[in-house]
Amino acid sequence: MRFTPYYIYSIIVFVFMATVCKANEADTATTATSHYVHQLILDYRPGAILHTNDFLKGNNPEVRTMNHDMGYHLKYAFSAPEESEQARIYRDAYQGIGVAYNDFNPQLGNPVSVYLLQGARIASLSNRLALNYEWNLGLAFGWNPYNEERNPDNRVIGSKVTAYIGLDLYLRWILSRHVDLNFGINAAHYSNGNTQFPNLGLNTVALRLGAAYYINRRQSRLAHRHEQLPPTEHSINYDIILYGAWRQRGIYEDGYPYALEGKASVMGFNFNPLYKLNHWLKLGVSLDGVYDRSAKLYYDVDYIDPDTNDQYRRPSATKQMTLGLSARAEFAMPYFNINFGIGKNFVNGTGEFGGAYEILALKVNVTKHALVHIGYTLNNFHTPKHLMLGVGWRIL
Repeated sequence: MRFTPYYIYSIIVFVFMATVCKANEADTATTATSHYVHQLILDYRPGAILHTNDFLKGNNPEVRTMNHDMGYHLKYAFSAPEESEQARIYRDAYQGIGVAYNDFNPQLGNPVSVYLLQGARIASLSNRLALNYEWNLGLAFGWNPYNEERNPDNRVIGSKVTAYIGLDLYLRWILSRHVDLNFGINAAHYSNGNTQFPNLGLNTVALRLGAAYYINRRQSRLAHRHEQLPPTEHSINYDIILYGAWRQRGIYEDGYPYALEGKASVMGFNFNPLYKLNHWLKLGVSLDGVYDRSAKLYYDVDYIDPDTNDQYRRPSATKQMTLGLSARAEFAMPYFNINFGIGKNFVNGTGEFGGAYEILALKVNVTKHALVHIGYTLNNFHTPKHLMLGVGWRIL
């Protein structure tokens, strides 16, 4: 079995999660009460697989459409003290960790996912009913991936470990001071981010049926429903991000996809000034630089790479570098910020660096200034590029 560094990154992410909780505790403990609200959440998620490729539609050894998905989730989350300013601003916001088991078709496997999560109230429908969201981001272990001999038709999952991204939209009903019932929908995506081929990725939709048990919650109705929010302190912060990743490069020969051997490194930076529009939203721009060692390879009939035995050459390093400018919007919450950008390269912006590029990233606030950056980038909203795993510094 080939080793994949996802295990290393999983350890790093969750160590930082523990650091986040400790680092931010001082900010909330100065409020009227220091009793954090804790919850244990159980979810049952019957769902279906979206048929995005031929393997899922029936081009598999069983010659049948793959539909089956059954998920079971156990989560722990905490919220700010009910009388704190953080609770007043970010109403019912919670964050924590979760573990899930999914029962798929045997040719896909039955992965176990470990992930970070955050959710909050979108709207109050009554004193006991609210519309909420929740996102999940983590790793899924234990797939039955593509194997040239044992599983040659599975081009959906290309590695034993993939990223897991989930988004829930659900109704939350406060049954009592200690118990909530949750009902909604979930969308999930599994992929290894172009780090190993073939990997078309798996998408699912499911119902979310669950319950949450609360500790330290004192109210049996929605808190701060009609209270006025504290005024926003408008300001500009500057985020400086350094990141790296690895990717496997795919090309087309005579109209057929072909994966080059080996992995290529990617390095980059973002310089991202952001203006705080309100408590939840920041807007700004970013200067984005990338060095991608898999970019702009060219075929040479007189050349054979001694490491990979293919006939593709790398151009000079300067041709594999680019600079771009992107517009950014950032959804700011306690502990986590979600950043989205759309941009265009203005230096060396041709070929693979041409067109528009899109960035979706999670910033994990470790301290007031330090952060961890986990992101992914696309070209023209459909062509996968590479992961963005890095660290950053925030200048306030």
